[in-house]
Amino acid sequence: MKITARHNTDVLVIGAGASGLRAALAAAEAGAAVILANKGPLARSGITLTAAGGMQAPLHPDDSAAIFCDDIIACGYGLADGDLVRALAEDAADRVLETERYGVNFVRDAAGGYTLSQFPGQSRPRNLFVRGGGIGLAAALAKACRSNPRIQIMDDFFITGLVRNTGGAAAGAVGLDLRNGELTLLAARAVIMATGGCQWLWATNDCPADATGDGIVYAYRAGAELVDMEMALFYPSVLVWPPSLKGAFVHYEFLAPDALDGNIYDNAGQPVLPKPLPVRDQAMRLLARAIKDGRGGPHGGLLWYVGDSPKGAAAVAAKLDILQYNYIRAHGVDPATDRVEVAPGAHYLMGGIHIDPDGRTTVAGLFAAPECAGNFDGANRLAGNGLTATQVFGARAGLAASRWAAENGGAGPDPAAAEAETARIAARLDRGSSGTDIAALRDRLRAAVQQHAGVGRDAAGLTRLAQLARETQAELAAARVPDAGVFNQRLVELLELENMAEIAGLVAGCALARAETRGHHIRDDFPARDDANWLRHTLAKRTAGGPLFGAKPLRD
Repeated sequence: MKITARHNTDVLVIGAGASGLRAALAAAEAGAAVILANKGPLARSGITLTAAGGMQAPLHPDDSAAIFCDDIIACGYGLADGDLVRALAEDAADRVLETERYGVNFVRDAAGGYTLSQFPGQSRPRNLFVRGGGIGLAAALAKACRSNPRIQIMDDFFITGLVRNTGGAAAGAVGLDLRNGELTLLAARAVIMATGGCQWLWATNDCPADATGDGIVYAYRAGAELVDMEMALFYPSVLVWPPSLKGAFVHYEFLAPDALDGNIYDNAGQPVLPKPLPVRDQAMRLLARAIKDGRGGPHGGLLWYVGDSPKGAAAVAAKLDILQYNYIRAHGVDPATDRVEVAPGAHYLMGGIHIDPDGRTTVAGLFAAPECAGNFDGANRLAGNGLTATQVFGARAGLAASRWAAENGGAGPDPAAAEAETARIAARLDRGSSGTDIAALRDRLRAAVQQHAGVGRDAAGLTRLAQLARETQAELAAARVPDAGVFNQRLVELLELENMAEIAGLVAGCALARAETRGHHIRDDFPARDDANWLRHTLAKRTAGGPLFGAKPLRD
């Protein structure tokens, strides 16, 4: 296999979720030529599509960016970088409302104003809802990208790795154009990583199967520093039954007294959550504890129920008449009247590629935008911050990358780096198959991550996970798949699993390093919060001898 195609651009955006789309628009509107590469079909793949559609912005008359900022820091148990939090809070209103310019519609009240909800942890009503949820947001931004002549879209394009120039700056990427099977070099003056999180690592999650953390691993291999990889957010109420609905979720926030005032019940019919509702990590812990104590149902979950809401059946039906709940209804479960079996599941990665407020990473010319970038949430995330962050940091990264491309770009990819990546991919192909059972290895790895890096962790389990991750990488090193040409799904699955195994080791290493309990990181062997030693990031950095784990101070 050889590189048989090359495209040149100013800014390469890898990943076309909400942040990648916004980054592409920002760079293009600043005058840069942009290639937007996505491993699936545009606006029909990626994590954004599964988002419920909440976006935080301080638009209430009694709210402000300063109050929003304080809420983020308090909810995140002080672990977020202060400069990132301020950037998020100060830009949120402008960037959220700016989405309307691209065709996004928000739910409005009878007077035509924005409907603002107040979720746990928010000291003011601050949550807007996008009509159509994450699908509505992605569809509008994708349409705007398709209409911009400076943006070249390359979807069904699987990036395999970054390449740098001889000076060490990011200079593009190598990838497989799945539609024609060509190994392609995308040469760029600046690169923005916007590939989302790695929640598919956990067996119980509410994200799509392409959330394999590819971009995080590529940035790490290129020399970028990662922070707080142990900080996976576990959403309290992810469906675990029936099988056809596993991975969907229902809002625990809708159980609040001013919403539907329902609850999550144990197998004795007792409510598990107090009122007012606790923030996400506290709610998740209560549910996990109830399940561990044997109060769960036959499928390992607890029962989310709003059928007895004091608001009445009409109010419940109206509240749940949105795409997310109609999807559940289409599978034979009516969330307005049926008990829905739920458990905590991986929902969002708060750590990731360490960035500054303009999305710069520790590699020159490489930028990153959420969800693969962090940490601006800390150890817990407020509801609605995920999508808002895509617009704030996506726009910032797009502008910064376009400036970098204009001022510093020019040196093309180091031919030796492109050849090395080509050789790495070619070595995975053979006329036949090595017989390695990729699916079985993937299932084993995901089960181990769920068991040892889920809700409740200890040194022994994390050490076992780190060992299993290394064993999986060793087994995959000998794996070969046929050169199937176009849409070589077996090759993609092999490369994705390599990424997953590497990132599982990074999660285990960072979780081992953080010897305390904070937010969603719960160490059974270190149950107390330790501000004296751990009010700082965990750090993962690649070295010639393997990953180096340590700590990094928070930025003010």
